[in-house]
Amino acid sequence: METSNEVNEISTLRIVFIEALSRQFIAITGCGIYVHLSPVTVNELFNRYLNSSVSINTFARQCVRNVLT
Repeated sequence: METSNEVNEISTLRIVFIEALSRQFIAITGCGIYVHLSPVTVNELFNRYLNSSVSINTFARQCVRNVLT
């Protein structure tokens, strides 16, 4: 069972992830993430990020490249 502190940490990390992903999309395309991705897809990407070993910014750049290609 997750503690309140663990839930808060994950919630905070999710916000940081979404902000980083949005910044990458804005920098490359001029539009935020929800122009390109659904909220469900953003959540799936966050879950993939949690299982990865790369930084948030690296993961976000990879996501933008994958969506735009």
